[in-house]
Amino acid sequence: MEKTFTLRVDLESDKGIRKGLPEFLDLLAKYKMKASFYLVMGGESNIFELLRNRKKLSSSGERKINVWSLRDKARMVLLPKNFVRANKKILKRILKEGHELGVHGWKHRAWTRNLNNIDIQEHILKAKREYVMIFNREPTSFAAPGFNTNKKVLEVLEKSGIKFISDFVGEKPAYYGKMKNIPITICGKDRTPIIEHLISIGKRDDEILKIMKKEIKKRDLASFYIHGLFEARFKRDLLEDIFKSVKRNGIKNKRIIDYCEGL
Repeated sequence: MEKTFTLRVDLESDKGIRKGLPEFLDLLAKYKMKASFYLVMGGESNIFELLRNRKKLSSSGERKINVWSLRDKARMVLLPKNFVRANKKILKRILKEGHELGVHGWKHRAWTRNLNNIDIQEHILKAKREYVMIFNREPTSFAAPGFNTNKKVLEVLEKSGIKFISDFVGEKPAYYGKMKNIPITICGKDRTPIIEHLISIGKRDDEILKIMKKEIKKRDLASFYIHGLFEARFKRDLLEDIFKSVKRNGIKNKRIIDYCEGL
C-alpha cells in the first residue's frame, strides 16, 4: 500500500483562526501540502451554556497546556463571539486553496461534555445550515469534538449527507454505515494532539521531530491532528520540519476526503 500522510486541523476559537490560520495556510502553500480543516460552526459558548456544560471530558483528554489568559477568559464569558462569521474571509481561503473544510459540531463544549443531554439532530443541522449559509456549499465531512460520538450521531450524520468522518481509532479507513472513517493514527495520551501531548511531558522540538519522523515512517496511513489555537500559532517551525521530512521521503499527501484506498 502507498504510504500516505494526512493532517487534520481543528478550528474552535477566534484567536486560533485570526492568529494561527493565515500564516499556517502560507506554510501549507509553501510545501504544496493539503490539509483537512474542521470548524466549530456555532462560535463561543455564552455564560448559560458554560454553566450548563461543566462536566469533564470523557472521550478524550483535557488540554494540558494553558492557551488562555485571564483576559481571554473574561472576554469570552462576557462577550462570546461568533468567530465563524467574524472571520469569513480567512476561512473561505481554506476552500479557495484546495483544502478540505468540514464541520466540527455546533458548540464544542456542549458536545464534548454533555452529548447525552443535547439535541444531537438540532446541533448537527444547525451547524450544517450555518456552513451552507457562509460557504455556499454542502459539507461532506465531520469530525466530532473530542472524538465524542454514538449511534445517534452516526444516524443523523448519514441522513444529513455526511460522507466522511474521523472519529474512530484504527490504522486504516473503515465504513460506518455508508460513511468512511479516516482514523487519526498518531495521537497523544487519551487521544490528545500528539505534539501538544509531547510538549506537556517536557519534550523539546528536536525530540518531537524525531518521534514524529519515526511514527510517520512506520505507517501506511500517517495521520495526526492539531489545533489552530496552539500548534498553528506556536509550532509552525516544527510543522515545517515535519512537512520537509514527508516531502523528502516521497510520502503522498492527501486530504481526509481523498483517502479511500483499501475500502
